[in-house]
Amino acid sequence: MPSTLRAILALGAMVAAINAAGARDLDPELRQYVISSCSEDAYRLCPQSLGNERDAVSCMKSNRAKLNRTCRSAYDKAAHSLAMR
Repeated sequence: MPSTLRAILALGAMVAAINAAGARDLDPELRQYVISSCSEDAYRLCPQSLGNERDAVSCMKSNRAKLNRTCRSAYDKAAHSLAMR
């Protein structure tokens, strides 16, 4: 599987985990913001996990402190958005 596709799948898993936490879907624009903001981090921090949804979500969560500022901000905005609903 190409690395770009694996990164996209991992990000989709991360967004799904955020969605599951609030049992609601993210706004499509916010979802896209998370994906575009975190692609590089998913590939950099969790390449071994990109083929497995649970592992990818766990890896991104455990590496939250290592996420770039933009990715961490996007993740936090998504979580906050769901918490406010």
